[in-house]
Amino acid sequence: MDNLFNKLIDIFKTHSKVVIMAHHDPDLDAISSSLALSYLLSKLDIENYIFLSKKRADSYTSSVAQVLMRANNNNYIYPSTYKEIIDDETVLAILDVHQKERLEYPNIINTIKKVVILDHHIKSNSYIRDTELFYIDSTLSSMAEFMVWFANYLNINYSIFLASVLLAGVEVDTNGFTLKTTEKTFTAAASLASMGADSVLKQELLKESKDTYLRRADFIRSSYVINKNIAICPLSEPVSTKEELAEIAEELLKLEYVEASFAIGQLKRNEVGISARSIGNINVCEIMKRLGGGGHITNAASQLNNSTVKETERKLHKVLEELE
Repeated sequence: MDNLFNKLIDIFKTHSKVVIMAHHDPDLDAISSSLALSYLLSKLDIENYIFLSKKRADSYTSSVAQVLMRANNNNYIYPSTYKEIIDDETVLAILDVHQKERLEYPNIINTIKKVVILDHHIKSNSYIRDTELFYIDSTLSSMAEFMVWFANYLNINYSIFLASVLLAGVEVDTNGFTLKTTEKTFTAAASLASMGADSVLKQELLKESKDTYLRRADFIRSSYVINKNIAICPLSEPVSTKEELAEIAEELLKLEYVEASFAIGQLKRNEVGISARSIGNINVCEIMKRLGGGGHITNAASQLNNSTVKETERKLHKVLEELE
């Protein structure tokens, strides 16, 4: 990866400033990797900003809100202010996503023309084109893992707080080191531990409210299993974020004999989401592709417009039957 890191540094150093952006409704992987890149760029004396669509930190999920409030960063920019900061030589670093429609603020692509993309998801057909650098490595567990290798290359240690947040990001994206993990994933975790990653702080970031836990448990109670190894959970109430769907799918995968899981929920008035997980024996990416989505073999998703939860559930059953 040395050539990649060299190229990245060259791009960042030859532009006036860097704006960092992840996907909308960022999770711990997205926010930890954004903070990590900002930290590394600051150590290299490169002016940089993290783009957030919401000014109130508590508008995000509780774990991300905690991180934003405790990170002690002063370089956040917002839709109402970013145009005052950027210029023609600003480069946009997009992390953990490569589709315009999934950006924290999609309109920014119309303003900042120079773009770098770093992602670990399987490449979608709707990827952002005309970039300075486009890098996807679907063997990576997370973007947090990528930022560990970048820091090691630069011989820079993260702060204890940031190392802890990155470790939490890896844990979230691997469902507790059970999915998408390789030897390198554990090596990255060990590297973060050597930087002082605090397991107590990490657990604090991963905690959730009792109401959230019970709400998810109620949804899981209504799930059912088909073909003896596939769990499906159609949600009876709308969900606030895609992350909530993902958490339900991951919990379903912990059930005995379940090898693949699907959580289906209403995201917006005319949009239904499916979050899919697998232990590896069933290719959920292929299933989601047939429903207009994509992802990894073990971690995939799809969003269907102008559909209901019941209609989407029927479409999923049809795809599963076709692939039998």
